Amino acid sequence: MLRRLYRSDGEINLEAVLRRSISDPIKPVSEKGRKRPSTVVVVSGIALFLIIAAFMYFSFGGQR
Repeated sequence: MLRRLYRSDGEINLEAVLRRSISDPIKPVSEKGRKRPSTVVVVSGIALFLIIAAFMYFSFGGQR
């Protein structure tokens, strides 16, 4: 239903909305013209990676 809603309105594009929501709100484009991710997205990704790594270590690596 969400896709149908965004598809029906020509001005609203779901992909553009998602890209805008994860881009850096202060400076969304770098000097080279690349998109910059939001700090919250980067920190969340690093935290998720560390949580998964700790889970893997204590589940499989610590059995001696």
